[in-house]
Amino acid sequence: MMIPEPVMTRTGMSMDDFIAQYDTQPFELIDGERRILMPTVLGHNVVMMLLYDLLAALRKVANIKIFTDTPFVIADISNWVKGSLSPDIMVFEQTRYDAYVAATPDYLDKPVVLIPHLCIEVISKNDDYKDVMAKVEKYMALGVRLVWVFDPYSRTVAVRTLGSQQLTILHDDDLLDGGDVVAGFSLRVSDVWAAK
Repeated sequence: MMIPEPVMTRTGMSMDDFIAQYDTQPFELIDGERRILMPTVLGHNVVMMLLYDLLAALRKVANIKIFTDTPFVIADISNWVKGSLSPDIMVFEQTRYDAYVAATPDYLDKPVVLIPHLCIEVISKNDDYKDVMAKVEKYMALGVRLVWVFDPYSRTVAVRTLGSQQLTILHDDDLLDGGDVVAGFSLRVSDVWAAK
């Protein structure tokens, strides 16, 4: 008697389906579950734009490429999206991003299929802090080198680096720096909340 082969269920969706569905309603695909991305409030965007402007000023010196509100996907060679995450800001080393562009002729027609070096999250009113921290763990598992989580409600920044099991929590008088991921970046935490 022959024993039937187990049926393997493939988690995810085709790249074309991902693009079409994301265009209708932005979402993240985490562990096979679609998580709808909610609209943000103005305070969230003020913090995001401050951070973007500071990073953009270092773009050439730090050799980085920056994106806001853009998904990156985890895909296999058959253009099958196994997962996706949408940091508020993501940063790539420019040389690595350039190599990706050179190797991906259709890179402008799909989400980024490359793991960022830095992911930044800004907590909004509708965010569950526990879910954001679970997302930080996902970033670490994927090989993101540095994660910053800005929480305007507690006026803190949580920092996690690849290889570290601990979060570092920074307060108003502390300095946030980019380490070897964003050379030259330095910001007093209280300056973030003063942004208008």
